[in-house]
Amino acid sequence: MDIVTAPRRVIIDCDPGNGIPGADIDDGLALALAVSSATIHLDMVTVVSGNTHRDQGFDVARTFLDLVGLDVPVFAGASVALLEPSAPWRTRQDRNSRDPAVVAAWSAVPAPRSYEARTALGAAAEIVRLVRANPGEITIVAIGPLTNIAQALQIDPGIADLVREVVVMGGAFDVPGFLQELNFGIDPDAARIVLTSGCPITLLPLDATSQTLLRHSDLDLVDPDRSALTRYVVETTRPWIDLAAAWRNIDGCLLHDPLAVALLIDPGIVTTQEMMVDVETRGTLTRGRPVAWTRENLRLHVGLDVSRARPVRVVKTVDNDRLLRTMLSAYHSWPR
Repeated sequence: MDIVTAPRRVIIDCDPGNGIPGADIDDGLALALAVSSATIHLDMVTVVSGNTHRDQGFDVARTFLDLVGLDVPVFAGASVALLEPSAPWRTRQDRNSRDPAVVAAWSAVPAPRSYEARTALGAAAEIVRLVRANPGEITIVAIGPLTNIAQALQIDPGIADLVREVVVMGGAFDVPGFLQELNFGIDPDAARIVLTSGCPITLLPLDATSQTLLRHSDLDLVDPDRSALTRYVVETTRPWIDLAAAWRNIDGCLLHDPLAVALLIDPGIVTTQEMMVDVETRGTLTRGRPVAWTRENLRLHVGLDVSRARPVRVVKTVDNDRLLRTMLSAYHSWPR
């Protein structure tokens, strides 16, 4: 007799930018993967400032869910980091949206609709409420800065023992050219709170997500006429592939955030290693950088406090072909 496994219950905490000129679209690809996979039940979407401002991200998330006809609650969360000044990051992230060449490249992309942000108790409190009501059942996929998750842990540290798993896309251990990764760089203090909280965590650093790639030829395999979801994926992704490819001098765009959802669907897409992880918050050139070691190989730490570090499952390698097959198969299965 076949054993039927219930879909995994998921909160996606994100900073989506689909339809915003020059904004990264990988949150939208992750949302599309989550709703189209039969193995995932999306309980809630929470939005944080990062890739886009929180209010823009809220509009993007609601637009996508309305287009595919899903009544999933979306809650606005933090608009600024816990301590880090937000202005330098907003200047960096928003400058592309005013570039005439970028605006022209996005001219055929439907802009997100406008909504009144739904805050209710606020994203952090809503996360606490759902995790408390369903101990051991809720997985949080955190694909933006970790401000909302850190605030939830500040409200109720006990949820660290009640959440099923927190999958975090963020941080860079050793990626040439990157002293910072965006999610950890925007809110280093939140990253440290979450990574050292004791939650069961799987961490996808930039070292791993840089092994992914989506080309135009891959996107050609998605039929935009099949459903509203596939049309949204194709329309909002095309110009980003060109922009990201030119910026990184590669043949496509990286799939940071979809990977965080895909490994829940098919764990074989990645290999992992359990490591002790902490996040540097005081370094002049290393603020926001994760630091990792194994219990067996720590040889020298004179004067360094390693007491806050916790064991974390760190993604080391990625099978990009398997990731693409997982994404395309799910997209084509919608509507279920």
